[in-house]
Amino acid sequence: MQASAQQVIDGDDSVALITASRRYQVATSDLQLGMFIAELDRPWLDTPFLLQGFLADSQVEIDTLRKCCTYVYVDLEQSNPEVVDSIRRTESQQSEGAVPPQSRSSGNSTVREVILEAADPPTQPIPEHPEHPETPSRAPRGNRVYKTRADVRISSDTRERFRQFVRATSSPMRLGDVDDGGALGRALAWLKRCFAGDPRPMTGFVERDRASRDAILARLPAQVSLTEYADARPMEQELPRARGTFVRCEDVLKTLAADIRVGRIPQVAEVASAVDDMVASMIDNPDALMWVARMRDEDISTYNHGVKVALYLISLGRQLGFPKRELSYLGLIGMLADVGKIKLPRALLDKPGMLAPSEYRLIKEHVRLGLDAMREAGTLPPEVELGIAQHHERLDGSGYPKGLKGNDISIYGRMAAIADSFAALITPRAYANPSAPQDALMNLYEWAGTSFHEPLVEQFVQAVGVFPVGSLVELSSGEVSIVVAHNRVRRLEPRVLVLTWPDKSPLAEPIERDLLTQGKTAQGRLRIVRGLPAGAYGLKLRDYYMADVARANGLPA
Repeated sequence: MQASAQQVIDGDDSVALITASRRYQVATSDLQLGMFIAELDRPWLDTPFLLQGFLADSQVEIDTLRKCCTYVYVDLEQSNPEVVDSIRRTESQQSEGAVPPQSRSSGNSTVREVILEAADPPTQPIPEHPEHPETPSRAPRGNRVYKTRADVRISSDTRERFRQFVRATSSPMRLGDVDDGGALGRALAWLKRCFAGDPRPMTGFVERDRASRDAILARLPAQVSLTEYADARPMEQELPRARGTFVRCEDVLKTLAADIRVGRIPQVAEVASAVDDMVASMIDNPDALMWVARMRDEDISTYNHGVKVALYLISLGRQLGFPKRELSYLGLIGMLADVGKIKLPRALLDKPGMLAPSEYRLIKEHVRLGLDAMREAGTLPPEVELGIAQHHERLDGSGYPKGLKGNDISIYGRMAAIADSFAALITPRAYANPSAPQDALMNLYEWAGTSFHEPLVEQFVQAVGVFPVGSLVELSSGEVSIVVAHNRVRRLEPRVLVLTWPDKSPLAEPIERDLLTQGKTAQGRLRIVRGLPAGAYGLKLRDYYMADVARANGLPA
């Protein structure tokens, strides 16, 4: 259920994230049967609710939501009519003064705020829960006040911070800047200019980026020294190797799964060898494997998911400058994190709706089951074991299997949590529609500081890009396109493959455009208006994975 949209405003590369929606943020203490639960205040994967969007029709579901969440978002259009009438009456009473709005200091009610159409972020502050910033305090029973959100699950503060962050990381500091050293090189160049007395509007970001990196480096083993990476060859040249590498990684995971299923000792060495191939390709040009991964999004197998988590982890490690050995550790973590699910019933993994407590406990066992299976094959590097063991842990202690908090979670576990959640959010599943990649990145940003390590989330956004390679986007012309490759200097102006006419009817042959070099049209400069989820307008990404289409557009088969 995707209602949010991203819009890029070309003037100063600022990003506005706007949504038309009739969803209300409701404290879980005020939930009623018949409400349609559209979004949670945390990742769905961290709860027993596998169905993303459901009608609460049992008290068990209400009680479980109260245990897992502080607030949720309710979709009026899909809720029972009597519940909608109740909310409307409360809304009407407040607008007439019968239910006075509560001040920020009162702390006993949420703030009512109605936004009928897509609009700018609300200017009225949201009361803060003492333990959960940005979370409305609970309203007294019998006098509920609900708050309509235009941005669904993203707070206005997060949206504004994300907009500023994207501006700072998506364009050069001055006209004519050259990207010689990748993202790390740009950050160092910014720092150099800053300390040389060259005032910039993004100086605050540069300082924060340095602090962000310092916070990450402080968690690395002392012997790890960072490396700067630059693309060794164009994406077109890297694509054939990337295709072969992705397929090989899927194949070795399938073999590993078959071994585990019948009780044979898994061949982890084969997985490690395939990961080395992935690392080599990602080092030379990460866009190629990103393209291949997104083109195969209709494949929702566990093996496909593991390969994607691995490449997102390697991408994040490359962004940070991890040396090759540590990049291989990250790839192994991604490939092996969920192999324990092979020992679980398939019906349980695909079950729509809420898991029973016993079923949820069993799902959590996949972490232990996976580690036990891997240990039969020999000793894993400690870094890999940590990443696998902790990829479902969360900073606030809400994760599993041990409920670790804060500093008890290693950097490998923190990185794995981010990559695994992102891959899950953007992939179609039996019980959930995919998010647009930009929605998924915004989710990670919203959950940063509670579920995820904020400095790592920021570096992850830079690693995959606000419009990741292979993602569907809509242009200001109305045409739908796939992002083919990033322009390293201006990340909001990538190379795209145009798939449709402005009316969304498909082109007979896709057309490649470089938004960085594209001249202005009568309607102004061509730009990305919003990101789209996989399958938007009936477009199947795998249709554009075929060799003849790739060759026709300068992409080797």
